[in-house]
Amino acid sequence: MNAPSTNPHAMHARAEANAALQGHDPNRGARVSSTPVAAELEKLKHAPIWSAYIALPLLAAAIGTFNYQNNLEMLTPGWENLWTQHTLFSFVFFLPALIGVGSSWLMRIEHTGGNWNQLAAQPVAAWRIALGKVIVGMAMLAIGLVATGAYFVMAGKAIGIDGMPGPEYLGYLACTWVGGGAVVAVQLVVSLVIRNFALPVGIALAGGVTGLLVEFKAKAFAIAFPYSLPQIASNSTGGGGLAGAELAAFFVSCIAFAAIAIVAFSLIVERNDVKAGS
Repeated sequence: MNAPSTNPHAMHARAEANAALQGHDPNRGARVSSTPVAAELEKLKHAPIWSAYIALPLLAAAIGTFNYQNNLEMLTPGWENLWTQHTLFSFVFFLPALIGVGSSWLMRIEHTGGNWNQLAAQPVAAWRIALGKVIVGMAMLAIGLVATGAYFVMAGKAIGIDGMPGPEYLGYLACTWVGGGAVVAVQLVVSLVIRNFALPVGIALAGGVTGLLVEFKAKAFAIAFPYSLPQIASNSTGGGGLAGAELAAFFVSCIAFAAIAIVAFSLIVERNDVKAGS
């Protein structure tokens, strides 16, 4: 059994999160919102993880704009090709990394000291804990995607692209968020089982690269691989957005992967089958 953590920040975050689940503020003794989402947000107060959801999309936008500018002899100038340059690299590498880091962070407190024992003692169903983490993970992802969209528009105007991007780009971002939600759910299970912080991030990156290969080599099966879902939703390859039956199948796949992951998370927690690790 691991020794309890002596990290003051982790201990304080753990105390606040448990208090949120119990419905009390440890600093004031007052009743607070006793929901898993509130508990997860307590853990993220003043956490440095938020800066990654602003900084990584900025780096991806800079790389994408550089690639666009240096390939104009092969590209038709305009919003569509700027979008593909921004998102093809970003949604294969940066987006999976963000989801991996965010999911590992959401599991970090549970893997510190004996917090699983404390969490198991709370009157909250395991599936609600899992759902709360997925909701907060998707909220974090939404921040990253809003930043991605903002940087896309700012970069386009900075390099002189005429007009504004069409409303379809909002649709791409919204569908990417839904597809990313399925990856969040899967990564939470990975980070639940593997207590190391970095290894699940590596798995997310490998999933992103594999997702791109699946999309190119076996597109018909891409919708059945969770890490492909954000990529096929984003139109990052310029093949056109999802519509009709494809869009319906996409949503079904996202819901199915998220539901399976939440059930798996719940069963592991209930059986206390979390592997020991570093």
